[in-house]
Amino acid sequence: MVIKNIQSLRFVAAFMVLMHHTLPPNVHPAHYARIPEAITELSMYGFSGVDIFFVISGFIMAQTARQSHGGVLAGLEFIVRRFLRIYTGYWPAFFLILFLSIWLGIFQGPEISRWASFFLLPQEKYLLNVAWTLTYELLFYLLIGGILCLTSRRAMAVISGLFILLALYVLVRHQQGFYRADNSTQWRLVFDTFLTSPLILEFMAGYLLNGFLQRFPRQRLLFWFPFAMVMTAASVYTQKWGGLQGVGMAAYLYYPERALLFGSAALGWVAVAVIVPEGRSWFFRLTQKLGDASYALYLLHIPLLVILYGLLFPRLGGLLWIGGGKLSLLLYVSTCIAMSWVYFRLIEIPLHQWSRWFVTRLFHRRNMGRSSVSQAPQ
Repeated sequence: MVIKNIQSLRFVAAFMVLMHHTLPPNVHPAHYARIPEAITELSMYGFSGVDIFFVISGFIMAQTARQSHGGVLAGLEFIVRRFLRIYTGYWPAFFLILFLSIWLGIFQGPEISRWASFFLLPQEKYLLNVAWTLTYELLFYLLIGGILCLTSRRAMAVISGLFILLALYVLVRHQQGFYRADNSTQWRLVFDTFLTSPLILEFMAGYLLNGFLQRFPRQRLLFWFPFAMVMTAASVYTQKWGGLQGVGMAAYLYYPERALLFGSAALGWVAVAVIVPEGRSWFFRLTQKLGDASYALYLLHIPLLVILYGLLFPRLGGLLWIGGGKLSLLLYVSTCIAMSWVYFRLIEIPLHQWSRWFVTRLFHRRNMGRSSVSQAPQ
């Protein structure tokens, strides 16, 4: 399996989310007036980059769990290691958005808890609005860690069983009309919105895909590429012409449909990425490098949106109006990519190295001298 292609797909997913958040009202419609329609149209579906991230996360966690011998200590180590991986990358971005929130008086309200946002505890709204996806990540890590505490050999079978049970639960709740706007006040935040969310199925699907490809490695691109294309087309068609309310599958009312459609499309593209030969061109090598910084890009693009469009660009004369918003959008995207690489190299890697040293010291004191640290944290 070509794991390096996964890094390219990570960058694509992060870039999709970034472009989605450049749409009005995040950027004033007057400053987006002459952006090419093709860019606007593609950005409308950028939220599905999250689905790609979820499937990739499940896929990579299967790789990681396969290396574990199981047992309570192994399960706890997995949880601590993965939690620190999320937190050490997230907290610097959290403090940046916290500073902006206090300074500018934005992202405030009784529905936003700063402490819950700091620890990524389940809530309706987060200080850094993309952080809700990280709560799902942590819950999935808890699930995998819990399974490893009990067994490692049967982890794939346990995930398969849980996938079936959760899919049936979501199907029954959907048939009961649970996912409706007039039922939104009945949601029990932790259980219904997070623990039994249809989006958890995407993590599990990625995990199971890894096991499937390990057992049957000789997969045909002639199947997976058309599958990914068909599911992508079905997802786009349903989102645009399916008569959905509001923002459609970007909102929780249509999470079952999103997991089925965009989740299946994401599963197909992840399968394609690990089946096709590794890209050798400069473009693929560049996207692989940028994929290393995809977590930083995902975290930083909202604070940079506030800084550039809210503070800097309005002070630069008519920059926002040059080319009907084309120049400012290009500067924003370029700055996000450049700053995410700086963040990755100077902040994320050192903190990740520290976290790995800490976990090694905590769980493997005798083997500290033989431990190694990756330069591209996954």
